[in-house]
Amino acid sequence: MNRVCVFIDGSGLYFGLKRNNRATRVDYYEFSKTIVGPDRHLVKTHYYNSAYDPSLSPEQYKTQQPFLDSLSMTPHLELHLGRLVPTREGGFKEVGADVKFASEIVYFSAKNLFDTAIVITENTDLISALSQVKELGVHLELGLFRDGQHRELLNVADRTISLDDVFERLNAKLIPVVKEKPEEKQPEVAPVKKKVGRPRKVLSTNLP
Repeated sequence: MNRVCVFIDGSGLYFGLKRNNRATRVDYYEFSKTIVGPDRHLVKTHYYNSAYDPSLSPEQYKTQQPFLDSLSMTPHLELHLGRLVPTREGGFKEVGADVKFASEIVYFSAKNLFDTAIVITENTDLISALSQVKELGVHLELGLFRDGQHRELLNVADRTISLDDVFERLNAKLIPVVKEKPEEKQPEVAPVKKKVGRPRKVLSTNLP
């Protein structure tokens, strides 16, 4: 049976869900099983994001912990965290998450731990690493929303999967599609928007 690992850019998925007016609280085990399908074997889900430093941002750290704790208890999911560090402008920037993602997906591919990698990202900075994954003989699939299909990413993929369709199939298991109210806080991911191909920053300190 085809062995599959799912690699999730957590920040990118979060903002993709918000951009498409979908609920952002995801059961990542059900999500991974659905995107892999019944005829393939889910080996593991690797989830990448960034965490606040408790010594530098204690309130944000406290707010973020319930979500990170829930990820730690998700079956077949391994959590990989970079850091969120304050900037001089008063916001935060992500450090280390992209490097972890790029280096580890290549390393795991070289170890022959899976036959197929399903990657959830819109970050074109990862194209070089994804190309190396293919050179190692791994079948590469990309999960993308219809409004986030960058040509450079499409060119490197062996197959693309519509995340819009995946979340439609998950409606019975996840919170239904909703229009989130502006005042609602979303502490479940590091709230730093990723600008494709550029460092991720947020200039406001008014964060959950």
